[in-house]
Parts: sequence; structure tokens; C-alpha cells
Amino acid sequence: MEEQTPRRLDIEDAWYRQVPPSAVPVPAAHMPPDLHGHRGIVADPDVGIITDLRIIGTVRHGSDGAVVDVLPEIDYWRSRIIPDRPVYPRRVPLERLYVEHRLPYEAPTADQPVPPEPSSADAGALLRRLAPAPDQPGARIPVPARTVTNLHGRRVIQSTQLGFAWNLRAISEPYETADHDIRVNLCGVEAYFRWVITGVQPEPVPVDLYLLWTE
Repeated sequence: MEEQTPRRLDIEDAWYRQVPPSAVPVPAAHMPPDLHGHRGIVADPDVGIITDLRIIGTVRHGSDGAVVDVLPEIDYWRSRIIPDRPVYPRRVPLERLYVEHRLPYEAPTADQPVPPEPSSADAGALLRRLAPAPDQPGARIPVPARTVTNLHGRRVIQSTQLGFAWNLRAISEPYETADHDIRVNLCGVEAYFRWVITGVQPEPVPVDLYLLWTE
């Protein structure tokens, strides 16, 4: 197929055509010591990586070196939603911990070309996702939500005229409205885990599918 030359953006429609910035793994040793609440990734040498973690507290130094406490995402939110419920963090060496860092977003200008739209089915998607090694994480690259099969429960990014809305979860699959729009119900990440942990239902917010990205 012949590659098409990207057309240039009209500034009025640029906001929903821009791709959200990727989240890249940064060694925790290169970050400030107060990492509480940050998303973490633990690397087990020669085995693989553990994601969907949250860092608890700060870096601590002892006789065996620097360590950090982490919790699975659901236990992190459980500790916030039910404060008197005990949780049991896992202590990991600082050198095995990465912090998920979102790259900065640069707003589009009128003379920018439309960037090629990433897709999970794109032939080059695998090459872009390749990690340096099995025990080193790669970047989380957003793709249009309409290109993935199952959306419920995923982390979602919403395009808005002011930039991007983060910390959202999909709580439905895409569905068609009476007006023939394709939408997905969303809620905030805390409301999502409150629903999972306590059964308290979130207030669903329907958003057009074409405005949504996932990682």
C-alpha cells in the first residue's frame, strides 16, 4: 500500500487528533526519594517484570542497601478506601524498581502535520514496544481505544480541548446509543476500585469512543 503524505492540522480540530504521550519506565534510583503513590514496576532478574503496583512511602536506606515498599494497585486503593484495613507491602531493592513517568505533552500548532495514528494491530507496533530485555520494562504507548478487543477495566486516556484526562477506567464495552453514537462508560480510578472493593457503584460518564485511548 502506498504511504500517504500526512495532511497538516487545522488548529480547530487538532485537539482530538493528537496522540497522548507515552509513559516510560525510569529507574527509581534516578527519582526523588519521596515516591509515595507513584506507579511502580518491579524487575525480577532473568525472569520478567511485575506491573500494576503502587509505591508506598519513601526510599529507605539500611545495612543491606536502599529499599522501597510496593503494593498491588488494588491493595493501594484498599488502604485509601478502608484506612483501618491492614495491608502488607512488599519490600524490594531500589535497584530493581522502576517508576512509570509520563512524558510531557506539547500542544499542537496549526502548521503541524497529522501524526500517524498508532494501533495495536500496526505492523510496527511490536517493534515500538520491544523492551531491552525480559527483566526490563518498555514504554506504555497509547493506542486508540477502538483498536483493542476488550476495553472494560482498562486504563483509559480521554482527549479533550484542554489536553488529556488521565486516571480513568473503562467500565463498559463500546455500545451504540439511540443517536447511533458509539460510546464507552468511564469513571475515575478511585471510583473504579471503590466499586471493586466495596460494591459502591460509580457514576458512569459516557464518552465518545473516538476520543479515547488505552495503553
